[in-house]
Amino acid sequence: MKKLNSNDIAKLAGVSRSTVSRVINGYSNVPEDTKKRVMKIIKENHYYPLFSGQLLTGKQTNTIGFFWVTSGDIARDALSSSYFAHIIDAAAANGYLILSCIVPNLTEKKHINYVRRIFMQGRIDAGIFIGINNNEPLITEIIESGKIVGLFDYYHENENFKNCITVNFDRDSGEKSIDYLHSLGHTKIGITDGDMTRFSSVQRHESFLKGMMKHNIPIQNKWLRFGGITNDSGYEAANDLFNSCADDLPTAMCANNDAVAFGIYQACKERGLKIPEDISVIGMDGHPNGLFSYPSLTTIQFDFKEMFSSLVSRVIGAINQEENVANNDYICGKLIERHSCKNLKDTE
Repeated sequence: MKKLNSNDIAKLAGVSRSTVSRVINGYSNVPEDTKKRVMKIIKENHYYPLFSGQLLTGKQTNTIGFFWVTSGDIARDALSSSYFAHIIDAAAANGYLILSCIVPNLTEKKHINYVRRIFMQGRIDAGIFIGINNNEPLITEIIESGKIVGLFDYYHENENFKNCITVNFDRDSGEKSIDYLHSLGHTKIGITDGDMTRFSSVQRHESFLKGMMKHNIPIQNKWLRFGGITNDSGYEAANDLFNSCADDLPTAMCANNDAVAFGIYQACKERGLKIPEDISVIGMDGHPNGLFSYPSLTTIQFDFKEMFSSLVSRVIGAINQEENVANNDYICGKLIERHSCKNLKDTE
């Protein structure tokens, strides 16, 4: 069966092609009886206008680009992959589609041009980025060009672009971890920080130290490590600490995220260190595997559904030029107490 085009619809309705176009695009300068006749023909013949033609008229695509700047391994992680599901659900609830793109980095020219092209060709009404550094020249370029972007784990204190929508973790999650360990009697605390090009890692580092100073807990440089955001980086950081401080280990370790904490678990296992008997470990984020690790991981848990619903809904608000769309949102973490931290006060 031949697929009809706008010329065919115009002939069947007895109008010009331009009239069909005006009806499809919602122009008001079409007589009501003509509009009804054209719409009747369109429905009877199951006609849909070509998407490319709609783009030429400047219509919204009702599509948001989802740019995941990551390696394939991280994208398949249980927690990380849930980000994608939450974004799709939030977009669908608002009548939007998601165009998903996994990009290894935003530094190579081919990847930069790929992202630019999607924006400049008008395929999307806005773009959401996950996994970016807090200083990405391409992100700055896109923002300054006026395109609408939603950014997870990104914030610049002195910038206030209406087209830049962000969502972040709260700023005191590290302090909450220290508060909890202090309540259990820990004063010898090690910290494994994350990738310091990420906004959240910087915030958590500062928050860890703030908590230590609040409780007058000595900050021991020998127990501080800068790692990344993966199991491997946590494993390497913990091994380095264990090697250099074998005779004087901390009683507890704070991990930048749960994946890093799982790496610490592995390093402890290989060293014959028992958790929490020999060393306590507290994570961050609320990875689903934390409940099933042994022992189950105490963590600061975040509601990622709330996080990405907030980001998507505000991005759509910006697309629709709604008033009073909040540029920034911080999602609070909640302490989930399990079995990876020992109460030292019980042994006093």
